[in-house]
Parts: sequence; structure tokens; C-alpha cells
Amino acid sequence: MACNSKITQNILFDACNDAPKKGLSGSKGVIINYDDIDFTSTTSSGSTVTTLTLKNGTSGFSVAWYKQLGSYAGEFAKNDEAIDGFTNSFLTRLGTSSAENAERANELKSGKFIMVVETEYKGASNLDAYKVIGFQAGLELSEMTTSSNENSGSILFTLASPTDTFEQYPFMVLNEGSFSATTASYAALFAEV
Repeated sequence: MACNSKITQNILFDACNDAPKKGLSGSKGVIINYDDIDFTSTTSSGSTVTTLTLKNGTSGFSVAWYKQLGSYAGEFAKNDEAIDGFTNSFLTRLGTSSAENAERANELKSGKFIMVVETEYKGASNLDAYKVIGFQAGLELSEMTTSSNENSGSILFTLASPTDTFEQYPFMVLNEGSFSATTASYAALFAEV
């Protein structure tokens, strides 16, 4: 990993052509078991994942939410003992207190994952539409709460960078060459059969 301690480009803002937009597009994302990623075939360049390949016989899984109840965050993490970096997190909920969702909660507590989401901000030619959260270090369950009297009885959970691990970027952009190619991979849950 090359370290860069200098700014190499202008930091510009063009409100007419590149206006910011908040939120995620649609009401679903793709969660992928970290161990299912084929890192020998997955490629990236800087903050862009150019090919996201899963191991044979594996697939991502859909994570659905309603309204704007799914979100990701990246936070700078200054480290006095190691390299500075970013931590990533993804917050959403299991919609009901069903037996099925109790099973998913049990799986989430022991796993390591990445999330791929489509954002409302898409950038030029829609090439910045898909974000990958937790690409380098993965995400683990950091918080899960449920209450029959709060949040309509749903189970809120946060997946976050594991303790003392850092990402090089606050998020990564998935761009497999075009918006249509990336959308097709996303819609197919990145399945490898």
C-alpha cells in the first residue's frame, strides 16, 4: 500500500453539475460474508473496487428496509500507535420480532461481512452510485437492540469495523466498468455458481 501524505488534486464543488444528495437509493442492500469474497480475483484501484468476485457456490444476501432506515457512515480514526485510517459502519433493522429474524440476529452476532449499497448520489455517468462498506477489514456486529415498545418492535443493529482495525478510505466505490454492469452484479447478489 503506497502512502500519500500530499493532496494531489483540486477539491472542487460544482453545485450545478455535481450537487450532493443524501440517502440510499431504494430499500435494499447486499450483505456478503467476508469469507465468501475471492480476494485473488477481486480487484481494486485506489478507492474503487473494479471487480467484486465471490468464491464458487456463494452469493450475497439481500437486506431490505423501509423508508430511509438504512444508512452507512465512515469516520476518521486517529491512531497514536499505528497508521491512521477510517472506521466504517452500517445501520439498519430487522423489521419484526419473528423467529426468522431471531435466526438472522444469531447469524449476525458471529459473522464478518461487507455491505454494498446504492446511494442517491450517483456522480458522473452514475459511476459513483454503489458504495462498498467494510471492504478491507470487514464489518462485525457492534450493537443490536430490540424493545417491544420502541421502533415498532423491530431489531436495530449496527455492523461496524472490528475494534482496532481501520479502512484506508471512508467508503469504497464499486464500479465494474459501467453503471449497467455494476447494477447487474448487484441485482444478482454477486452470486458465483
